[in-house]
Amino acid sequence: MYENVITMCWSIREVNKNLQDRESMADYSVEYLKKACQDLSEILATGKGVSLSEEIEVVNRAGKATKFTIGEVAEMLSDAKKIIEFNLIDHVDQWAKSKLKNA
Repeated sequence: MYENVITMCWSIREVNKNLQDRESMADYSVEYLKKACQDLSEILATGKGVSLSEEIEVVNRAGKATKFTIGEVAEMLSDAKKIIEFNLIDHVDQWAKSKLKNA
């Protein structure tokens, strides 16, 4: 499960990074990003061995650290503003990598 989360986060970052370079693909890329975030949300919400009450610490743009549960993060992945404000993709990726390392 953690490998899937890491792969999804990488894919989202790569498509987002390349979005600026390919205007003709912009609509497709935005739709891909929405779907990928939705899929990532489902993976987190239904992941085996993951407690929805487990917390992830995130840091917003202002540098303030906040903790959210996996369940809250899964819900927030449907809101582009929250994804950007809390840099959720990177924090979810770090969380999954730490879980994989400790497994």
